[in-house]
Amino acid sequence: MRLWIDTDVGTNPDDAVALLCAAGHRDVDLVGVSTVDGDTEWRAEIARTFVDAPVVPGARLAARDVAASQAEAFLAIGPLENVARLLAAGALPAYVCVMGGVVEPVHHRGTVRHVEHNFGSEPAAARAVIGDTPGLLLCPLDVTVRMRPSAGDLRAIVEAVPVLGPMFDDWRARQRAAGVTDDDAAVRLHDPLALLALAGEPVVTTEPRPLTVDEGGRVDEDAGRGRVVDVVNDVDVVRAMERIVELVALSNRRGQ
Repeated sequence: MRLWIDTDVGTNPDDAVALLCAAGHRDVDLVGVSTVDGDTEWRAEIARTFVDAPVVPGARLAARDVAASQAEAFLAIGPLENVARLLAAGALPAYVCVMGGVVEPVHHRGTVRHVEHNFGSEPAAARAVIGDTPGLLLCPLDVTVRMRPSAGDLRAIVEAVPVLGPMFDDWRARQRAAGVTDDDAAVRLHDPLALLALAGEPVVTTEPRPLTVDEGGRVDEDAGRGRVVDVVNDVDVVRAMERIVELVALSNRRGQ
């Protein structure tokens, strides 16, 4: 699978883990990465430390970049500004997976979430992507929030790629500084799960659901007005986490 990833790597360390999983996956040929949200040049520099693929800062991303890569699939693991632009230009590949949205309200970082960050940051883009993207797979927060690695999982990941250690520590420190409890500040591997789902790993189940997105980025199920989208609705957390740890280790070996 020739894959393009659009990411806001640099904020939550799970983006970096997802990039490494793509690099380590034998069935994935990572042909390009673009960055989104805020300082996309800074994010691009971070992305380049994890992958050998071409990296394009979001402000410079053009439809021709994705077309020239001959990507067969597209993974969106950040706010959806770039994805909406590519959609409007007719430049998205046939298969698109988005990590984002909340289909069922879920407790996350100390509160019940009805709107997820990627959708809430760019609600108009989220509405366009959900409403108009063919071949769409949605991996929502209410499933990915279960992806909490054990202490052993984190140790194995950091042993394979030591630069991730400070990123995990910084993430937890920032969450605690924001008043999030230690339990809620734990790392969650949202984006790697979306990568596994798109790659067809047998660790998730999906179902078609008719969805709409409102002006604030909230996802609702509406059989009358919604567009039917394949939605990840369950995950085998143990198997998924084992696979992520394995892929991170493989990425390190492939990069040597």
